[in-house]
This record gives sequence, structure tokens and C-alpha cells, in this order.
Amino acid sequence: MNSSSLRVAWASAGLILTMIVGSPAVADDVELLLSNPAGSNAAKPNILFILDSSGSMTSIETSQEPFDSTQTYTGPCDNNQYYYTTNTSTPSCDPSNLSRIDKSAFLCAQGAMQANASGSFTDTMTMYRPNKKGKMKWRVLKSNSFTRPVECMADSGVHGDGSAGMVYARIGTNVAMYSNDPNQEVAWGSSPTHRIYTVFDGNYLNWFYNPPGTSMSRTDIVKTVTKNVLNSMNNVNVGFMRFHWDQGGPVTHAIKDLDANRSQALSVVDSLPASGWTPLSETMYESALYWRGMARNYGQLSSTDSDALVSGNNGMYDEPADFACSKNFTVLLTDGEPTQDVDVYDKVPDLPNYVTAMGSGSCDGGNVNGACLDDISEYLSKEDINPNVPGMQNVTTYTIGFTVDLDILKDTAENSGGQYYLAEDVQSLTAALTDIVTNIFDRDISFAAPTVAVNAFNRTQHLNDLYVSVFRAKDQHHWPGNLKKYQINQGTIRDANGNPAVDPTTGYFADSALSFWTPAGTPDGANVYEGGAVHHLPDPADRNLYTNIAGYDLTAPGNAIAPGNASNFSLADFGLQGAPGDPSVQDMIDWARGVDIKDEDNDPQTTTRRVMGDTLHSQPASVVYGAGGGGSLNMDIVIYTATNDGYLHAIDGQTGQELWAFVPEQLLSNLGDLYFDNNINFKHYGLDGDIVPIVADRNGNGEIEPGTDFVYLVFGMRRGGTDYYALDVTNKYAPKLKWIKNYSQMGQSWSPPVAAKIATTGGSSPDDAVLIIGAGYDTAHDQAQLPSQPDGEGAGIFMLDLETGAEIWRAGTDAGADLSLAMMTRAIPSRIQVLDMSGDGYADRMYASDLGGQIWRFDVHNGNAPAGLVTGGVIARLGAEGTGTTAIEDTRRFYTTPDVSMFNDDIQDRRYLSISIGSGYRAHPLDNRNDDRFYSIRDPNVFHALDQLEYNAYPIAYDGDFVEVQGDYGVILQPADRGWKLTLPPNEKVISDSQTFDDSVYFVSFEPQTNTVDPCQAGLSINRLYRVNVKNGDAVLGEGDPVPGSPEEADDARVTELDQGGIAPKPTFLFPSPDDPENCTGEECSPTPIGCVGVECFDPGFPNNPVRTLWSQDGVE
Repeated sequence: MNSSSLRVAWASAGLILTMIVGSPAVADDVELLLSNPAGSNAAKPNILFILDSSGSMTSIETSQEPFDSTQTYTGPCDNNQYYYTTNTSTPSCDPSNLSRIDKSAFLCAQGAMQANASGSFTDTMTMYRPNKKGKMKWRVLKSNSFTRPVECMADSGVHGDGSAGMVYARIGTNVAMYSNDPNQEVAWGSSPTHRIYTVFDGNYLNWFYNPPGTSMSRTDIVKTVTKNVLNSMNNVNVGFMRFHWDQGGPVTHAIKDLDANRSQALSVVDSLPASGWTPLSETMYESALYWRGMARNYGQLSSTDSDALVSGNNGMYDEPADFACSKNFTVLLTDGEPTQDVDVYDKVPDLPNYVTAMGSGSCDGGNVNGACLDDISEYLSKEDINPNVPGMQNVTTYTIGFTVDLDILKDTAENSGGQYYLAEDVQSLTAALTDIVTNIFDRDISFAAPTVAVNAFNRTQHLNDLYVSVFRAKDQHHWPGNLKKYQINQGTIRDANGNPAVDPTTGYFADSALSFWTPAGTPDGANVYEGGAVHHLPDPADRNLYTNIAGYDLTAPGNAIAPGNASNFSLADFGLQGAPGDPSVQDMIDWARGVDIKDEDNDPQTTTRRVMGDTLHSQPASVVYGAGGGGSLNMDIVIYTATNDGYLHAIDGQTGQELWAFVPEQLLSNLGDLYFDNNINFKHYGLDGDIVPIVADRNGNGEIEPGTDFVYLVFGMRRGGTDYYALDVTNKYAPKLKWIKNYSQMGQSWSPPVAAKIATTGGSSPDDAVLIIGAGYDTAHDQAQLPSQPDGEGAGIFMLDLETGAEIWRAGTDAGADLSLAMMTRAIPSRIQVLDMSGDGYADRMYASDLGGQIWRFDVHNGNAPAGLVTGGVIARLGAEGTGTTAIEDTRRFYTTPDVSMFNDDIQDRRYLSISIGSGYRAHPLDNRNDDRFYSIRDPNVFHALDQLEYNAYPIAYDGDFVEVQGDYGVILQPADRGWKLTLPPNEKVISDSQTFDDSVYFVSFEPQTNTVDPCQAGLSINRLYRVNVKNGDAVLGEGDPVPGSPEEADDARVTELDQGGIAPKPTFLFPSPDDPENCTGEECSPTPIGCVGVECFDPGFPNNPVRTLWSQDGVE
């Protein structure tokens, strides 16, 4: 095969980008997309309990005995274990349920206290255990690991393993379990310490499944059950009201943090009286005054918690919904009809904007007892209870009829969007309150306004098709996604109607845009649910859905996720235990294929659910298989896109039809969580890595011809795991799995593979084809402080055989590496820059960057065995690694790929390689503590291959060796200067690759707009496009632009602020094809190039059809 026919084909068939729309989570770089209220009282859900204190509550009921933690209950569950679940179902005691933890291994002191007292506890939890490589760290819980230590977020900074001061679960691999340094704590909310679990005491489960009987008063039942439920709750603000003797009721406990005021709240419940009438409407009216911060009416001062009142004005309530993301709930429990409850009839219509909200000037049903109850709840759900903060703040009401079934309670709940429950005893009341609290917590994550986040951008050399992956962030396991098609025409992104598709004021798709594949007359803009490939997903019965449970031939009958193959699967394959409420295997297969068995799309039918998952980080890829029977205007294209639902989709690039989809066996177990789709406070990941196609068109005719040519897809999982997959898709209808690999030194598989030709021993490819991959990401870097120990995963570089995935060569710190480098202590998650300096078709130079701020160079000595194949070392240290500093501002990390180009030093008349790269904390883009910079590093050894002795003696460049160009223009670098640096303004960082073109380097900076006053504000952002001269960092001036005369002018001239939000991708230069390539003449055959950042495009300023610059060794340095 010649050197041009084996290529990384991400630039093979159309422009591909990924875009986020919508709003919503708390871990890694999704913190930008989501409002993250963790740790903020104001953003916790607010719950106001109104408990019946009327005389009828003294009635005696025969009921189950309430759970008493001091008693030992017999049954099939082990009283010495906790049983855990990730959904709302109560675990079974069946011995086959292996989701259990020995109490002696449960190190969560807060959880043990609450679970032992009330029966259950919910929190983010993590288990200290090995992975399949034997490396120990805090990870997600694993079944059948009863003795592995489990810790929880609630214990952070409070309790650890019992040792003095060791109160932080420690981040890192093969390190001590605990630390006394908060900077070394695991990143709660970031994978793999992100998942929420509910643990149930085995003793409680034995009571739950067989509770003994007893006789109790209704009020004692309510007190006992309410306290048990409160003791199982965390991260919530709770308040209480009760009834006065005959009119309304007071706020006996203001809405405030339950964790800080638990004993006070429990005392209020204990003191609940049982006397008087049942003024439901009047008490609900008083709650409306409290929610709105109005004057007290029925609430007597002597019975009202002073914290519920404005300081210095005890006649006014202090409204509890202080922030835009506050979610507010009322829970009303009563055992009887409303009585002595008519006084409020004339007062309710005077509530602010009541008539506007309700369309009526009175309560429905006339002036009778309880007539206004459902009207008030409906009003509170429709009216903004705090117009002083952005958005709509409203109240949802849940009701419980205790031993009584009342239509008015049902109407009260349903009119507000809540739910009505009927309870008759301890067990049903426990179930009702628990379900209400679960629903409330399911809704407590709130999100800011829509934004756009484009993660990557690709462009074909021949076609003008634009494929856009859009998704919507949510507070659930499933984030909906879609793939849409647009076109480049006359230098503009256009829709199916030929109109400009992008709104120039926002930098993303206009509402009026109609994507290709979408029915005419139904513009879909950036709406993730409408149009696109989702619209063309096949009916469930016609869908080709595969896994690899029965081998690598994915189209083999045993690999079909199909109804006729149900016997090949078990519930455990789908991550389910067979607990009450779990679907069957057949249900799961039908649901995975798209049967709408849960009526998820809320349409009148339950036959088809057409949905795709999100492509948060994964870069889709396009492959041209040939002309497709329609010449150059109708190419046979397939788009391959992977989602965090765990599906790899093959989409016809012309029609938008899905050809097939593949769910790896290891991700089948995620489908159970996706089926229930519970609300979560973390991002669920599946296939999250870039799709890299490798195409061999041996005769260069543009047609993939089976037998001689091939098309492979290789991809990692990024945040979804540590494996790399390779598929053979030469036959686009019959995919085959080639191999699955990960190695013990690998971390999360972030680094996109680079295909290259390397001549060495040990490979099986007849083309000498290998994949070069950074060893990945270590989640120790989810903490901002540079880890005090070397990274346990990801610190290395791999060279794998393309055909088998076998390791051919590796660099690392250990003695087993082919190239052992003591300085290679930090993870390398970015793509490796691989170059052919000699022009012979074989790779002979590599550059890499790492999370310690180091830049690496390697020379490949083709023809040698692996032990002598590669030499290399660090050429620059620009962060904290190896510099002796631990200051957070110096902890610069490189998540991006070195951008390498050749230039001439005019002073020395000597060529050099410019290595351009910017620093930025991609894992937490809202963290503004680093002093980030953009560097241009000069490598004077353009063609000279260094041996290892030369690398060992290489004079490493440090930050102080670079000329600062901030605020300057016309800088002249001297021979001793190692390059230049541009210190970015405060809070700016670079977290996408730069591009060098036409003697200029283009890069995008990202600046989060954090809001320290309102915790509900997610990371709004500003993206800026820089264009600077590669040689000295000057602004590149246009014709007629004045020379900057001040530092401010020098900096301003370099940058243009973009309209788009989110994290913008790298700049990309597009060379569109002519509209009619067969019949064009003159300049119309070379349309004007354009530059784009995402879908926001600009004039790059260089002429049509620029000449590509190559270099070769001529003996002159």
C-alpha cells in the first residue's frame, strides 16, 4: 500500500460537528452545561410538610408495627449487611441478589447512623476495590464484593477510616485510602465516584417484608413514619406547618437545611398535637403567604418559628424560595374532611395575580368547607412566588389521605402537578412518604438557560455535506441526541431550503432552519427531538441491533438483540436483579430496539420510541464508500456515531436511515439504568470517545472494494471506560468486531488513535500499519491540585498492531516499557502528533503533551526492534510537574494536541519547528485558579533524529525561557529564546486544539462566567478566537489596520469574541467543492475557503486554493 492510501479518515466525507442545546449535572466538563447546586442550601429542594393535628388523629388504628431499629427482625435478609440499589425499587432478600455490603465494610458513618435508625440512606457512594487490571482506587460499587470498603460523600471532611484527621477519601490509583488533605480528596460527582445509591439495612428489609402488627393512634403513626423518613433524607430544606384549633395554622418550623437542623425538625414532629378542627384551605392559604413572603394571617406569633419571619418585622414572612433554581414542594397529610374551613373564601382572590393566573375571581365550588384547597394549590403551581429572581418559581403539592379517600385531596395534588396517595397503615404511609421524597429528589437538579457546546469539527476535501450531532443535557441517565445534515454553499452553512442555517446573533442554528432528512415545512433548528436521523430510525421489527455476547461476527444470530434471541440473555446482562417492578428480558429487548413500552414519548401509541443518545465528547466520523451511483454529487457515505446510551450507529449519509447499531456486551448492563431513567446528579457515560475510521483504498479509485480494500473503525470510551474497540466495516451492512483491548498502564481511553506506518518487528499488518495512542486519563486529575504521587494510570504511549490490537511498543516509567522514561509520570489523554519528516510514508517523529504541563518529542528509528525503535524525552516543562512548585496557579495542564509546523528564523536564517499549544483545565472548565498560557515552542532539530543520549542531555525549556508577548507588538526573538508565550487574561484557558495556517496560529480561548451570588447559574461562557503570527505572537493585521499603539491595543488586535457559548471547538479551515464539479469553469471550480469555529464561520483572509506547504530534508538546517 502506498503512503497516501492508508489514512485516518476523519476528513473523508463531510463536515461533522457536535452541538449541545438545552440546559442541565455536576461532574467533569459537564459542569459547564449544568447548574451545580451541590453544597448550596439555596439550591436544595424546599419541602413544606403540613401535618394534620386535628382531634381525629387520636383515633386508634390496627397497623403494622413501625420499624424499630432497636429490635432484631427475622427473615431472609442478612441483618449484618446493607442491600443497595440505584433505582426506586426496594431490594429483594433473595440470595441471588449480590448487591450487598457487609456492615463492617460500610465506612460511611452518616449513612450507617441513618440506615440503622430509619432503615435506608441515599447518597453518592464509592467502593475501594481493584479493577480488572488489579489496580486499587475508589470506584463505583460492584456486586458480590461484600467486604470491600464503601464510603459516602456525606462523610467528606467529617469521618474517614477512624484515624485522626484522615477524613478525605483519597483520589488516585494504588494510594492510601484516606488523606488529611482536602486537595487530595476524590472528586465527588466525577466518574468513578459519581453514582448515587440507596442502602437498606437488612434488619429493616426483614421488617418491611413481614412487619408485626400492633395498635397505635394515627398521630403516633404519622410521627413515627415521618421521623423515619426524615432520618433517611439528606441535602434538602424542610419546614413544617400544623393546624390551629379552628382557623388556619402556623409555620412551626421554617424551611431550612435538614442536615443542620435535624434534631429541631424531629422535635417539632414529636410535639405535634392532636386536637381541634381540620382547616385545610385556611392552612394552605397561610402556606401561600409564607411561600410568597407576605404578611402573616392565621399564623399566631407564639406558634410561629421566628426563622420563618423577616428579621425585625415579625409580621412578615421571609420567603424561602430565594434562588432561580429552588424547587418547592408542599406535602399535605390529613385524616379527614375539611371542617371550620370557610373563612378564606374571600381572601384567596386577593392573592397577587390570582385572577390572571386562574382566569377566575373566586374559588370553585362556592363558600363551603375546603372549597379553596385545590384552587390555592393550582395557583401556587401557576404563579411565580418570587418574581425578584429570574425564571418561574412555583410550588408542587403532594397530598396523602390517611385512612380516608377524598376527591378534594386528589384534585389538590393533580391541579398542581403533584400526586395523591392513599395510606391506611404504617407500611402504606411509609411507602407514600418515601415515594413523595423520591419524586422530589428526582426533580431537585435545576438547569440554566440553553447554550451551545461543540466538541469537534471535521471537513472532507471533496464534499460539502455538514453533519451535526446535537443533544440536550438533562438530569437523567439518558440525554437525547440526534444527527442532522446541512450543507456548505457559497461560503455559508445552509439548510434544506437553501437558506442560511445559522443565526449570526447567537452562533448556532436559527429556529427557522430546516435540516436535510427532515419533512418539508417542519423547521427543526437545533431542536434535538425533531427531524434528523432520529426521524428515520427503523421500526423496531426492522431494526438491526447487535452486541458481541456470542462472538465477534456481529451479524451472527446469537448476537442479535432481538425477540427471537431472548434465551441468550439474562436480566443480569441488562444490569437488573429481577426486583419487583423490573422489566422482563423480553421487555428489555423490545425497549432497546425502540418499542415504546413505557410510552416515553407521551403520544397516543406505545409502539415505537425513536430516540438516540448524546455524543457529549465523541466525534462522529464519515466514510465514503464510493460514488453511490450518482457521481460526485451523490456519494455513498456512512456516518458512524457513538452515544452515551452505549450505541454505535451506522447512518446512511444520504437518507439518514440507520443501517445498524451495535451495543458492546460490557455496556448492556447500562440499559437497565437507561430504561428506568431515574434522575441523577452525574453524567451517565457509555461510548464517549472519538470514532476514528482507517480506510485502505489501495488503488486510489475512491471505491471501497472488498477483498483488497478495508474500512476499520477504532474508538475508545473516554469517560465511559478504559477499552479500545476495533470494528471491520468494509461491508457497511455486515460489521465485525476485530478486537477489544486495554492494558494495565492505560487509564480512561481518551486519546484518539492515530494510524501510521512503522517498520519494526512484532506486527502482523502487511502494511506495517500501527495505531499510536496516549495511555489515557487518570481521574486523579479531577482534583485541581496536581497529584502528589505519579499518576497510576495513563502515563505512557502505546503502539498497537492495527490488525490485532497487540502491543508492539510502549513508553512508560516502568522497567517493562520498551522506552523507560523516568519523567513520564503524568497521564497523556490527548492525540499524539505523528509526522513523516522524511516523506517516505513511514512515521518518524512524534510529539505529545501531558497533564503535568510537559511537552514530549520522540524520534522513530524505523527498521529497529521495539527495544531500539523509539528515542525520546521531555523538551519543555511548562506546568507544575518537575518544577518544584505546588502552587495551584502554576498547575497548567495540556489536554490538547501539539500543533506542529515548520518555519524559518529570519535572524538566524535557520529553520525550526513551531510547536503551538495552550493550557487549560478541561476536566473542570469553571475552575479559574490557574494562570493559563498559549505557547509557541521552537524545536531547532527539524530533521535531525536525536538518539537517547542526546535526549537525556536535552536542555529542557521552562516557562521563564519564553518571551512574554502579552501587551506587546513587534517582538523580536533572540537566538537564545526558546519561543514565545501569551499569558491569557484572568479566567481564560485553552481547551481545544490550535490550527496553524498561512503563517498564523488560530486558537480559541474559553472564559467561564461564574456567578458567586446565585448558585443556580451554570457556567455561561465567552469564547474568543485568537489569530497571531506564529513567529512572534503579534496580532495579524488586515489591510489598512492601524499598528497597535498601546498594550491594550496589542492584545485587542489579536482576538475576536465569538457569539457561541459552551466550549467552542478548534478552528477549522474548509475548502468547499464547486456546486457542479463536472461543469464548472475558472474560479467557480475553487470556491472561496472559509474558516469556522463550530458553525460560526469567518473569512480566513487567504486566497482561493492556497498551495499546501511540505518539507523534505535537503541537508541545510
